[in-house]
Amino acid sequence: MQDLLNRFRSPLTLVLATFVMLSMLGTWKYAEDTPGLDYYVAWVAADSVKNNNENYIYDPASSYKLPAHYRNKADEVKGAPRLKRIAAHLQEMYFTATPFLYLVTATVAVGDYETDLTVWHALSLFMLMTFFTLVCRLLGYPVTTMLAIFLPIVVWFVPLQSDLRVANVNSFQLGLIGLAIWLQSRGGHSKYLFATGLVVGLTVMFKPNLAPIALMLAGGWLLRHQYSRLITGISGMLTGALAAILVSSWWLGHSNAWLDWLKLMSGFLAVAPNSHGNYSVMRQLTNGLSPPGQLILTLLLIAAALTLFWWGRRRQSNLFTNLEAQSTDRQSLEDTLLIATGCIIALMASSIVWIHYYLLTIPLLLVLLRPWGAKEQGSFIRVLMQRILPVVAIVLLMDSAILSLLEMEGREFRTIVAPVYLMMLFVAGMWQLAYGVGKDSPTP
Repeated sequence: MQDLLNRFRSPLTLVLATFVMLSMLGTWKYAEDTPGLDYYVAWVAADSVKNNNENYIYDPASSYKLPAHYRNKADEVKGAPRLKRIAAHLQEMYFTATPFLYLVTATVAVGDYETDLTVWHALSLFMLMTFFTLVCRLLGYPVTTMLAIFLPIVVWFVPLQSDLRVANVNSFQLGLIGLAIWLQSRGGHSKYLFATGLVVGLTVMFKPNLAPIALMLAGGWLLRHQYSRLITGISGMLTGALAAILVSSWWLGHSNAWLDWLKLMSGFLAVAPNSHGNYSVMRQLTNGLSPPGQLILTLLLIAAALTLFWWGRRRQSNLFTNLEAQSTDRQSLEDTLLIATGCIIALMASSIVWIHYYLLTIPLLLVLLRPWGAKEQGSFIRVLMQRILPVVAIVLLMDSAILSLLEMEGREFRTIVAPVYLMMLFVAGMWQLAYGVGKDSPTP
């Protein structure tokens, strides 16, 4: 208790904490005024399964039947302004989420949309705060610095505003990523390694766009010749994935639910939207890639990232005689970097990247901006990659703070800066992999 009180001896910490709390209240009010477009689709799917609705969510006909059914139900409900507004708006729904995501949605829902949406917003903000607290603590951030970074994200960061507006799952994904990072930092005990793999497996089954983090982690263990860690971690991943598949299939009452989902998604990805908020780098550079093309590009980016990671470790082992003396801290930071880079690769290779997906860039931002140790040196290239680029990048997606100066419309502005933001972080992340990490990193 005394240690907690000592953290607020500085007036700056107290002021920043007060500002953060007030900003969180404003963010909560903003979320409460939105009808939750994406959450409504997931809520309809989950509620229809819970109530044994005859319309199977992965049947293409349900895209029209379920919206009409729930629109009629909304008309019969007294009050519920957000429900009525979103139900009247949606004439068609695409149930593209995994069975496991719909199961999680159903688990935290009671059947009253207004209540369920409020709970979802509360859980989203809780998961975001949990992620920030866990990861900043592990990376050695002082409380004041953590609050100083968190404050503008809560107030201005467009991906967070979008995630809350449509009530998507990106804040949930961050919370799961934070849990995985915390578990892997607990040391080499098999129970923590298995738990790390389990959380990663469940995270991927919740929304498979984060599959690169599993491959990056496994690749890191392999390159460090940690075969026991690799086997234990992959065992946890497979256990989590299998459990998610079996339980969600049983809940849906369809043994082939995941195959039906894959069939539906393959058709949806083949005609990925080209506009209306799709800020995919690949879509803008190549007019989009087919699902096999996205898979190939993802594997190529992972291979390139792991090659740079191997080079960075090899380079540092030649410069340090005590590399293994700080192996625990070093490996934890390396695994955190690998997870964060996996998030960036997921966004770089996808042909569908809505603006709220950019929340998944925050792990790499925190890794790059982490405090330096007392013996660490800062060359120009290091300051550029770990300080200037991340700060400039994050400002680009705080467009509510700068749009009035540029006299541009928000979507037009984001179409330009969102891909630039992502590529800046990608370059900085690749550099960090090649440079290496550690308490006493060498100066190039």
